Amino acid sequence: MGESRFEPLTDDQMRVAAAGVVALPIEQSGCWERFECSQGRRLWGRFQWMDEGRPVALIALYEYSLHGARYLWARHGPVWLKEQSPERASRLREDLRALVRQRDRGIVFVRLHAAYAAPDLAEPLQTITYDRTVVVDTSGGTEDSVLGSMTAEGRRAVRRARRRMEERGGRVVEETGLGRERFHEYYAVLIETAERDGFRPHPECVYWDLLETLGPDHARLFGVRVGEEGRLVCWDLVLVNDRRALAYYGASSLASRDVLGPDALDSAIAVTLAGEGIAGFDLMGAHSPRIPELYSVGRYKRRFAQRYTDIDGAWDMTVHAGLYRALLAAMRAKHGLTRAGGRILPRRR
Repeated sequence: MGESRFEPLTDDQMRVAAAGVVALPIEQSGCWERFECSQGRRLWGRFQWMDEGRPVALIALYEYSLHGARYLWARHGPVWLKEQSPERASRLREDLRALVRQRDRGIVFVRLHAAYAAPDLAEPLQTITYDRTVVVDTSGGTEDSVLGSMTAEGRRAVRRARRRMEERGGRVVEETGLGRERFHEYYAVLIETAERDGFRPHPECVYWDLLETLGPDHARLFGVRVGEEGRLVCWDLVLVNDRRALAYYGASSLASRDVLGPDALDSAIAVTLAGEGIAGFDLMGAHSPRIPELYSVGRYKRRFAQRYTDIDGAWDMTVHAGLYRALLAAMRAKHGLTRAGGRILPRRR
């Protein structure tokens, strides 16, 4: 077994290392640093992992805090340039754990993504990950190719949505670059969605900062408006990087059901992206044996592609096991947390 080690990289070096090998997730790209900084989080480091003298993986880590405990998060990283075998992934984590301990003794754990479960990985605290998603195939470049890549049920749903939109005066719009005041309308739809579906949204400034810091080349806003007054009923905030797009955030009001807004919106965005040369539109998360909580949303998304796409889910890799256990115990005591399906979730009232 040869020597393995981490080497620091600049943003440009990381982009060049991935070019022509693998699409770099936007959270691992240089533009993401601007957003993290806007939220008060710093880049801890960018690295390439060398194994037997060859670059095998890339990773960018940002510093976060959870109940006073500092941790690192590599969103959708590491990015593998070579095959991710269980043995290779384990050695990367060993080297990463050693690097973190050497550079910063205050880091309790590292949240990263991995294809394989392992004894040194735990279900992530206070977040639901996903290891399966639905990617709309936009590589054909045309509306016909996008529709042809869907299931028969998906094509029927899109046709129904288009008819309903036409009957009820609905239209899909792109409003990338809108002003701060107009964004309040988008956030109001999100508030309604959160109250209906039982989740707590981020403050409005988080979504606005994402749009502002990434800019129109990387962050775009699409919506469905209805009637002469142009009432906004649903929307998607779409992130784009390296010819890949993701439906990163979205919301829909009850009124959107009247025009089948989500179906019309997602399909229209896919067609728009296809015409711009985007190779895939990721709808961001579907259910799997590991994450049954996403079953309902996964069934909706499945219509837009012939098959699910497996991806690396998030895990917590402990750096200081004792401190991690203490953090877990404190969270349970303070918030009444229970272990459900292998992960720590708030107890249902």
